[in-house]
Amino acid sequence: MTTNVYAVIGGADYEGENFRTLRLFDCLSAAEAYKAELYDGSLGIDYVLIEQREICLDSALCAA
Repeated sequence: MTTNVYAVIGGADYEGENFRTLRLFDCLSAAEAYKAELYDGSLGIDYVLIEQREICLDSALCAA
């Protein structure tokens, strides 16, 4: 079984992504709510990316 998260990050045109806005969520609805929050804020966000990513648990498995 794979474990996934939704990565959300905001960015500005001609500047790229702002890693201070990066957050990880376990459900899509929470990720979309944060996306809306980024657009409503005063951070100068022009776009928001949401990507589903698999969590790599290799280090935890190797320690056992």
